[in-house]
Amino acid sequence: MVLGRGYASPSVRRMRQQAAGLDRIGGVDGNVSSLSVVSFPANLAPSTGTAVSSEIVLTDAERARLEKEAKKRRGRARALERSRRSTNTGQYGLSKKQARRAERRATKGLPEKIVTAPGGARDSWIEGVPKQAFRRDRLSHGYRELRARQAEAAASAAEYRRHRARAVARDIVAAHGPRLTVEDCDIRTWYRLWGKRLSQTTPGMLISALEIECRAASGRLVRASTWSTALSQHCLCGERVIKTLRDREHKCTACGLVGKRDLVSAALAAFVDLIDPDDPKTARLDSARSRHAQITYGEGLEEAPRESTTPCQNTPRGAGRVAVPAQRVTSAHRTAERRDRTTPDEPRHLRDHAGAPGTRTACSPQLTIW
Repeated sequence: MVLGRGYASPSVRRMRQQAAGLDRIGGVDGNVSSLSVVSFPANLAPSTGTAVSSEIVLTDAERARLEKEAKKRRGRARALERSRRSTNTGQYGLSKKQARRAERRATKGLPEKIVTAPGGARDSWIEGVPKQAFRRDRLSHGYRELRARQAEAAASAAEYRRHRARAVARDIVAAHGPRLTVEDCDIRTWYRLWGKRLSQTTPGMLISALEIECRAASGRLVRASTWSTALSQHCLCGERVIKTLRDREHKCTACGLVGKRDLVSAALAAFVDLIDPDDPKTARLDSARSRHAQITYGEGLEEAPRESTTPCQNTPRGAGRVAVPAQRVTSAHRTAERRDRTTPDEPRHLRDHAGAPGTRTACSPQLTIW
């Protein structure tokens, strides 16, 4: 019962059944600030449909809400630090401003003023290790209550991010079908470059939720290596268009296609073939099919790389907060020991990043249009 699919509402089951019947192929391009999706009919026939695109970005209201939550989080952290300092005054020194004030009062012969919250560094040894461990500090009742509210707010924000990722994934699968292809990127590298700012858009969580939703709709989200495909450096016509990371617009001099870089890469991902779907290194770009789609759809395809053409919800309906159970100060004791191995029903899938140098056969032939 625990390892099953879990409960799904009737509306979600109907949506997944309809998505499973969509005969479409699509590509996904994950970015630091957005998620782009472009899909085509599987048979590339104009009579069965047209090219559609979706772009998931943060709205102004959502950005304002995230900034407000970040401000509250910083305020709680400062309040916790002030409470700890005021309760353990002997473990902290005076700040420069407090020390200068004490010197001025001593020079004028005024009585020494008691500092309730010293703002200096913690009393440490010469190696920089605190003389008293933080776990031995005295904590007030207000400190424990504020820490519990901080944990509850963090749990609520994390649950809302997961809820948003699931809702966005369902909208994408309902519009583009469950057969999608995404580049095999290492999100950890993005965190090293852009830091915790990625927690606002959560690209890794969106892609993981999209993979689960595709599997639930009888499809699959496959990953393609960036080395063997180089989607951001190619055009639909087959020509190679060199772009730096700063260039966010695609301009092809051979066919004249102009659009957003992420949407063009997502459109190319729909035409990636994998010899082994479980091995991203076997991915190759089929330039002949992408050129055929560009000629077949014409103006409809030119609109897709420029803007979103589907009414996908960027954020789920409702408030930006999900209720979670109240956090208690005490925690339950562990009643079972840790297992020395993983559960046989849910083995951990090990996968290395498919970015190692190798042969790039899909990039050697250069096609020239007209």
